[in-house]
Amino acid sequence: MLNRMSKSGFCPIAALALGAAASIPVQCWAQGGFDGAGRYEISNVKSGKVIDLVRNDQTTVIQFSPRNTVNQQWNVAPAEPGFWYVRNALNGAALEAMSSGNSSPVRGMPFTGSPTQQWRIAPANGGNALITNRLGKTLDIPNASTRDGVKVQTYDINGEANQRFVFRRLANLARHDDGARDADDWDPERRWERYYGRIEDREQRWGMEGDGVCFYREPGYRGRSFCVPAGEEVRRLPDPLIEHFASLKFFGRVRGVELFEEEEFGGRRARIEHDQADRVGDMHRIVSIRVY
Repeated sequence: MLNRMSKSGFCPIAALALGAAASIPVQCWAQGGFDGAGRYEISNVKSGKVIDLVRNDQTTVIQFSPRNTVNQQWNVAPAEPGFWYVRNALNGAALEAMSSGNSSPVRGMPFTGSPTQQWRIAPANGGNALITNRLGKTLDIPNASTRDGVKVQTYDINGEANQRFVFRRLANLARHDDGARDADDWDPERRWERYYGRIEDREQRWGMEGDGVCFYREPGYRGRSFCVPAGEEVRRLPDPLIEHFASLKFFGRVRGVELFEEEEFGGRRARIEHDQADRVGDMHRIVSIRVY
């Protein structure tokens, strides 16, 4: 993993088609500002614009002047080893490569966890980052444009400034796997995305930024939480989380959540449209979830 530092402070990285020899020891980074899972604003080195999900269709990915809005914020979470999911904070849409060719636009698509939604975030020249898909194409601003509204695409790696990005961490998102892990926490080898909450300083409880729902292990919205952003679904909870929720809280603009007793949205169903402080509806077993 590129963001994991060795005891010596150096780590090997693979050659990136930039003329570097494989396994050269270089200082491990937070080069480009990337420092593992969390929420970031991602800006292009050439234009200074940030990657933006267009609010109108919530699918088109462009560059735009920074406005500190939620559609310009991206949650980065672990995927397959060496790769990451990059998901928009507005609606949970995953950054996806739409084809293997050059000049192919990238889109914000419903999260599936497919290989086309997995990205390698690797050091580039100048201390910045390349964001590269499994086919070796990298995020690219066409013709090195500095205009607002230009669609982001993928292209062969050349290492120019229009392909290099800077990550700015926006929130100190809590990582459930930092340090000691709860004995009943979910299996890290399962292919479920981990959802990150944060501690609300005033209330001293777990919560989330943006729109979504958090499920808590204890009544009164206390204890560890599992949070699902609006517009997303969980086809099957990890086994240790099933039957472990005691309360539920809505954040931001959420219309409701549907809970199912079986995986893949099967079995008995319940819809909840407001906070549940001491029970999660009438459901004794929750296996899959949809949030609206």
